[in-house]
Amino acid sequence: MRTFLVRAGLLGIVLAATAPTARADTTSFVAVGTDTASQREVGVAFGLCPGIFGWEVEYAGTLGRGGESDPSVGTISGNFLLQTTVPVRRTQFYGIAGFGVYGKQSGKQGSGEINIRDIGAGAKITLAGPLKLRLDYRLFLLGESPDATPGMRLDRHPQRFSAGLSLAF
Repeated sequence: MRTFLVRAGLLGIVLAATAPTARADTTSFVAVGTDTASQREVGVAFGLCPGIFGWEVEYAGTLGRGGESDPSVGTISGNFLLQTTVPVRRTQFYGIAGFGVYGKQSGKQGSGEINIRDIGAGAKITLAGPLKLRLDYRLFLLGESPDATPGMRLDRHPQRFSAGLSLAF
């Protein structure tokens, strides 16, 4: 019995020592999009990617209320990540795809909540230790907008480029 416990204990130590550590990060970013050309978007994201596959939850939106000439936009999305596990010259590349909710307000006109799909790609560039510069491109594919105010113009394929700081842990 003692030999069994010793072997089980050693096996547990080996498995714990060789298991990949969970790699998570949180990112704060500033973005410019085709649907908010006159305003900047800000956002936060939290992701977990213990290996080549992972996931991320993100919120982004413009600051303030949308006026006639400067619409406000907001998105909440859940995404799946596929990324390189070994950085190339301190850069980790990734592809991303997911789904979520989109809303746009322009003056008194609003889109209501619209289901979206998004796809994109990006890079995380190590600056120092766990601090990384994150560059990201997204293409959003908007669904139908049954709650939209009549006359509300929507770009069915808005795009966004963002840059931010990511802290890995």
